[in-house]
Amino acid sequence: MYFRYIILFFLFSLSFANPAFSKSLNVPFTVQAPDANWNQPWQDACEETAVAMVDYFYLKNTFTTDKAKEAILQMIKIKEKYLGVSLDENAETIALLINNFLTWEAYIRINPTLEDIKKEIDNNRPVIMPAHGKYLYNPYFQNGGPEYHSLVISGYDDERQEFITQEPGTRHGLDFRYSYGNIMNAMHDFLPGGQTKFGDKTAIFTSPNITSSANDDADGDGLVKIKEIELKTLLWSYDSDNDGYRDGQEIEAGYSPISANALLGILIKTPDSPMVYLFFNNTIRHILNEAVFISHGWKWFNIFTVPGNFIENLETGAEISQ
Repeated sequence: MYFRYIILFFLFSLSFANPAFSKSLNVPFTVQAPDANWNQPWQDACEETAVAMVDYFYLKNTFTTDKAKEAILQMIKIKEKYLGVSLDENAETIALLINNFLTWEAYIRINPTLEDIKKEIDNNRPVIMPAHGKYLYNPYFQNGGPEYHSLVISGYDDERQEFITQEPGTRHGLDFRYSYGNIMNAMHDFLPGGQTKFGDKTAIFTSPNITSSANDDADGDGLVKIKEIELKTLLWSYDSDNDGYRDGQEIEAGYSPISANALLGILIKTPDSPMVYLFFNNTIRHILNEAVFISHGWKWFNIFTVPGNFIENLETGAEISQ
């Protein structure tokens, strides 16, 4: 009896030494054909859809059918404008799209282990996985699945030995589960000519932290990525407000790059004068009159009163007269 209790205690201890874990991230889901139209460009939009889902996760947004279509088409538009027209993209192209034009980052991991992927999920970072679709053995895929496919790994379940995914290739893809074995076997980077099953074992790890791409200016507007995020300008457009001026030019001139003809800066005046100035970049510009003030949409309560000697050593710029 004594030895029986020792054995039971030993087995009980083992169960705690090697517990089964699970975790699932709340990654927004959309099928790659949001309104069930599987003609192009939706038929081959799995990569753009996977990127859009992770983008919405980091932005804390949710999908409607219209928002999903808009997000996927936006990814396609950016890709085609800067990276060229194609139906399938390898991991390098997907990571380039993310790092150049989105507010988060991605890097390619070759030969990731099961534990590597689970660690990303543990740290709240979804994983985008390129795959040979036929090796996924998804029962909802037609003709055994596509030669090349992309999906999002958003969780794992050790007890059931399954990954939880956001699978854009089927309307049943919300939290779709694949066995660990199927995911690790199907993981292959894109190769043309139906050769994806021989592609490198590759995953795209993601992160909300901007480090390696912070000082890139992929759209050529004169503003680096980290500055564009701060200013809320479009990372994929050199002219966010479409007024004919590059975003960087507008910042240098004291104008808002996201609102046509809107001037940057704060409104100031001194206690002893009715004159109101726009203060920006150590320069003051006098606002001619009340009509001009109102035409710019400014409000009187936005004016800051500053000491008279504050403006004495500032540069004086052109008067704002219209």
